[in-house]
Amino acid sequence: MKLHETSVLGYSRMVAPPDRQGRLYKKSERSSSYQRRWCELRGNLLFYWERQGDREPLGLILLEGCTVELQESATEPFTFEISYSHGSLGHRAYKMAAEDQASMEGWVRALSTASFNYLRALLTDLEGQYRASGALGATPLEERAVERSPLVEAVGLPDFEGLHCQFGEEIMKLRARWREGRAGGDQTAQGDLIDLE
Repeated sequence: MKLHETSVLGYSRMVAPPDRQGRLYKKSERSSSYQRRWCELRGNLLFYWERQGDREPLGLILLEGCTVELQESATEPFTFEISYSHGSLGHRAYKMAAEDQASMEGWVRALSTASFNYLRALLTDLEGQYRASGALGATPLEERAVERSPLVEAVGLPDFEGLHCQFGEEIMKLRARWREGRAGGDQTAQGDLIDLE
């Protein structure tokens, strides 16, 4: 997978707080020692820097298609592995360690649930639960109402189709008013403007 470097760097510098951040230790591919890194999880990307506050990340780990597993070791406590199986292309793994048990459990949970595939599976499961609760109505109108987001419905906003119709009607009224003004000879610059108040 190819990522655009400028976009990724911009994403790593966002002002919004990351989903999770803190110190982790990352085992280098070239040596058997762990290097201390500042890590930030943003969506399905795990960025890591040499120190907190550095401008450019040393790298990132894309969390799509990975598994995150605890690694039991008496010599290396609080370790876990982010791994990918690429079939005939082989196996790729990142060995990581946290500073304590609670931090390790938090990171493993956050990394395990960060992928788009996990979110899609969660959404599918929630949709199944919603449908199984008997919320689907017998009529097409009731069925369409159920398909709307419960959050959108709770706030009282119309669904996409309702918004489309509402804005479409407003645009048609404004266009008709504009045409009437043009037909009546009002061709001033002010007459071409749409009053949104």
